[in-house]
Amino acid sequence: MITPFPPANAGDAVYSRGVIQSLAPYLNLTVLCADGGGAPQNKHFIDWRVKGSQRRGQASSVVSRWPLQAWKGATPDFHAELDRLLQRDWSAIILDNLGTVHALPKLLSYRRIHPDTKLVYVSYEYEYETRRSKYGAYSMGMAKRVAAALDLRKVGRSEARLLRETDIVTVINRNDLLPFRRIAPDQRYFTLTPGYDGPVSVARTIDAEVPRRVLLLGGRKSQQKRQILLDWMRAGYGPLSEAGIEIVIAGDMDDDLRAELQRNWPLARVLGFVDDLDALIRSARIGLIADTMGGGFKLRLLSHVFQRLPIVGLDYAVDGLPTAEGRGYLGAENLTALVRLVVDVIDDTARLDALQKAAFDDCSARFSWATRGEQLARVLTAPHHATADLLLDNQTEVGTEP
Repeated sequence: MITPFPPANAGDAVYSRGVIQSLAPYLNLTVLCADGGGAPQNKHFIDWRVKGSQRRGQASSVVSRWPLQAWKGATPDFHAELDRLLQRDWSAIILDNLGTVHALPKLLSYRRIHPDTKLVYVSYEYEYETRRSKYGAYSMGMAKRVAAALDLRKVGRSEARLLRETDIVTVINRNDLLPFRRIAPDQRYFTLTPGYDGPVSVARTIDAEVPRRVLLLGGRKSQQKRQILLDWMRAGYGPLSEAGIEIVIAGDMDDDLRAELQRNWPLARVLGFVDDLDALIRSARIGLIADTMGGGFKLRLLSHVFQRLPIVGLDYAVDGLPTAEGRGYLGAENLTALVRLVVDVIDDTARLDALQKAAFDDCSARFSWATRGEQLARVLTAPHHATADLLLDNQTEVGTEP
């Protein structure tokens, strides 16, 4: 992992930051990570060990035992500091996402000497299936296709090791439990849905005065996020433009992507990074969630909910929100159906207004980082024999939380 502070604003950084800061009031934390360009900003004391930058490029990862995501972080500086830290006693050691699997062999050796130490894998999604979907969607030559196939096999092996050989696995989305349990049926799982600590709109009304505008929010630096946006524009730009519906794209992106969008879809407004989204959100009728790949939980869904932007998206991309389809959001099974849905609903402002109100009501009490941190801290500090009962309570509690 990298320092999860701006300029690192992707969903994985936001989630990692939330987990770390929510645990800090309850535990003495030491965080070992690479330099992501942002300075740690602590609400509580955390011992940050920031050791160099991650590796760049991809070609050299082919000969590594680790998948690309982990190879980037497996630097000599990181492992030298890890060796120093493993001279101390730890109650629990957390592996934050698949990218830390390169540390697992040393941690397993440490646990053999310190059997009371819990090893915890914080998962972000079902990595194998997500990568399989990504690599299948990308346009690649033969050499890159072979490298991607090799990386996918390494992802599968690494993910299985983390699921089988750690003591506890957290899941961001309960739907990940089914494939995880097929791989590691005896593992103990803890549902760790994200919290939300961003801006909250107390009230909003959507009526005919709001422009016929849809928003696509989120950074587009990664190849995956870029591909998702381009897929949507190819499917939706023509029909929405013909219907007089404006498309606005907001989020950090590189100059090449911005130029491509402006060249191929000139009627779309491409804003790039926006410091203050409040006014922009109030000027739109729909927030589009058009992710055709990637699993886990889309953290920007919470910005839509708490800033009262009606959600219209692909069913599997809105997965994990505790509000029903048709009540708190509208879903479609594919991009073609999503385009039709947007055109059909854009002028039904009463329905859109009801959607944002229902989503806010259903979700407002369910995304507390303080609650998540307290629950996880109890699991990390409990004796091994008591952990199973706490995990069972967590599964029940999350499923029935009001």
